[in-house]
Amino acid sequence: MKRFTLPLLGILLFVLSLSLFRNPNNLKPLEENFVKPKPEQIKENKFIKELESDFKLQYDLFKKSKVINGKYVYNNGVYEITFTIDPKFQEKIEDEFRKFKLKYAAFVAIEPETGRVVAAVSSLNYPNLLFKRNFPTASTFKIVTAAAALDTGLAGPDTELLCGGVGDSCSPYVWLNSKLQIKRKFSEAFANSANPFFGNLGRLIGKEELLKYARLFGFNRSDYNFPWGKIEEPKGDYEIALTAAGLGKTTSSPFHEALIAQVIVNRGVMVKPTLIESIKDLKTGKVYGLKPTSICRVIKEKTAKEIEKMMELTVNRGTVSNRKYFRLARRYRELKIGGKTGTLSELSYPEGRCEWFTGFMEFKNRKLAISSVAVNGKLYYLSGYEIAAIAAMDFAKLNMKLAKEGRNVHLLQNR
Repeated sequence: MKRFTLPLLGILLFVLSLSLFRNPNNLKPLEENFVKPKPEQIKENKFIKELESDFKLQYDLFKKSKVINGKYVYNNGVYEITFTIDPKFQEKIEDEFRKFKLKYAAFVAIEPETGRVVAAVSSLNYPNLLFKRNFPTASTFKIVTAAAALDTGLAGPDTELLCGGVGDSCSPYVWLNSKLQIKRKFSEAFANSANPFFGNLGRLIGKEELLKYARLFGFNRSDYNFPWGKIEEPKGDYEIALTAAGLGKTTSSPFHEALIAQVIVNRGVMVKPTLIESIKDLKTGKVYGLKPTSICRVIKEKTAKEIEKMMELTVNRGTVSNRKYFRLARRYRELKIGGKTGTLSELSYPEGRCEWFTGFMEFKNRKLAISSVAVNGKLYYLSGYEIAAIAAMDFAKLNMKLAKEGRNVHLLQNR
């Protein structure tokens, strides 16, 4: 019997070891220590990341939303998405578009510091104009040219240049060779959109610097599924002059133009635009908020302030200093508007006179970066300049209405 003692002991130990591995309270296998994400977690993260990285997807879902408790909300049964668009302001602009029968126009408003889009209106006939990237930028590109000159120290607001030809001349040959030489001041040339001044300024800046600042402002980017503008590399002095004056091969979208204005009124920093305020998981009740994200510093703060003052000069004494803006300023004393105009023929469908206003409006310390564009054919309806003026009036009226109702917050204030 003694000879079987050791083998029996070995068998008992082996059986005991197996029982230990089977008992989860004593020892867990390695794979049981690894916590795998649940299928719904993976789906949740994927959806939110996709939404954060795709501006077009945000807009497409917004178009399916409904106003619930004073906010645009989209519910697909799994998630509830709340959007940044302000219903009162959005609907007021839409009413103006219907009132004036605007067939080919768009308007965008963005909070400068947060990147939150608070209005995004496109003509009912053409609902996707906000993403149309081949609008000619026209003279709104002078914002980029001005930024390059000021930021590099090449010129200041009071810099003067001798330029050939009249202010609205579109010929670089005239700008460079005309016997009619006029001394023009930088700030006044910006406000009055003087092509000869900016053509000559562009040649002094040079092609590489001009393209560098165009890229900083977002031209030729392809990320975020955002409708970034496009610029073709100018060849030779004449094409550089044309591009700098806004007459070259540069195109943009209403969303991108508003982002260009956002850089100016946000002290030179570009913030990632967003339409999403929050995302709620209907199963867990968890709410996700999207925080403002800076893309990059485009220009120095000093440069941004100088261009903002030039934008104000455009409205006070420049290309849109007409009676409409004058009456608006007299009626709403606390309303401030600034911007850059641009006018050029739209050669793609539908053809017509393309008119921009890229800038900002401010009322009682609430400021918005805006862009408005309209293309008109033989029958004149309303220009992009006038759309901006009407939007600014509505902005002021809505703020005043809220104040009369005894509310402590202004329209479009951060929530």
